[in-house]
Amino acid sequence: MKKEKYKMGKLGKHNFMKRYKAVNNFLPDTRIATKSNIKTMIKWYESLYLKPDEGTGGHGIYKITKTKNGYSLRSGTASKYFNSIDALYGSLHILFTRNKYVVQKGIDLLKHNKRAFDIRVMVQKNENKTLIPTGIIGRLAKPKKIVTNYHSGGTPLPIDTLLKSHLKRDSRRQYIQRIEKLGKVASNVLGKSYRSKRAFGVDIAIDSKMKPWILEINTRPDMSIFKTLKNKTMYKRILKYSK
Repeated sequence: MKKEKYKMGKLGKHNFMKRYKAVNNFLPDTRIATKSNIKTMIKWYESLYLKPDEGTGGHGIYKITKTKNGYSLRSGTASKYFNSIDALYGSLHILFTRNKYVVQKGIDLLKHNKRAFDIRVMVQKNENKTLIPTGIIGRLAKPKKIVTNYHSGGTPLPIDTLLKSHLKRDSRRQYIQRIEKLGKVASNVLGKSYRSKRAFGVDIAIDSKMKPWILEINTRPDMSIFKTLKNKTMYKRILKYSK
């Protein structure tokens, strides 16, 4: 199989990873954002996320949700309502002509104090070029916001704090190890195409049934989020491996 050497967007990474059994069960349905794909997927799922194929920091993200009389479209904290998918798509059409967008199955994110959160796992190469998890952090969305990203107002918090209301102490420790392992496995898979990369930032969502989902993997992960934690051990370790 020919090795892909080009820079991939969210869809390219998703399709590349989908071929690997180790991770394909953890990848939410993700496709190119066309009218027919949105129409099909909204029949199957409660909500959908629209994301720019290339782009970070949670910018330009929309959430489509079924309502009693139609559909809502949310961006930031603002919502618009439409009685049909055609009308909703019509309002986004200009956006899609400017940028390539992907549509992804919405995950019913686990919550802490009624606010959704997800997880960033930092995975870096050690001196033997082996990928190891070096950091894990939770990102708590701002009230009523659809994204958790730090640069969009999300609050970075220790993952242990966020899981406290969902799991007892020993189960929590085991679960965190499981998430770190998934981050490592996912980085190893994507690393087959990005061989020169020394660090990956794996974004993982947990649904209400405690199933983890790999939302996306950043090949140029931001380390500054780890600096915000009171305990600097993780940040120092990440810095050490980034040198």
